[in-house]
Amino acid sequence: MSELPEKITLFILDSNESTSLFIIHYTKWVVDFPSLPSLEWDFFIINSPKGEDLILGYNFPYHFNPIIDWKNGLITYDSSHKDSSGINSSTSIDFATAVNSVAL
Repeated sequence: MSELPEKITLFILDSNESTSLFIIHYTKWVVDFPSLPSLEWDFFIINSPKGEDLILGYNFPYHFNPIIDWKNGLITYDSSHKDSSGINSSTSIDFATAVNSVAL
């Protein structure tokens, strides 16, 4: 775990700024999704306000621009999108399975 050079104010999902929650640490973590290459991400560490196991922040949708099927719990990567990791395929993953397979 490493300390960020400057703390980041945490914005809750409803876009309200919390004046008491800040992100001050991060860690590098290798993530393995089925059918995709391993990726090393910088994960921000917080004391989750509601005890969530995982919060997908701005970096995830920005870098991967996925199509998220909330009803079926699937994330699909658009075949026309390629990010810095080199992913360029139309691949679906079962989000619930992927999250459950990731361990700290």
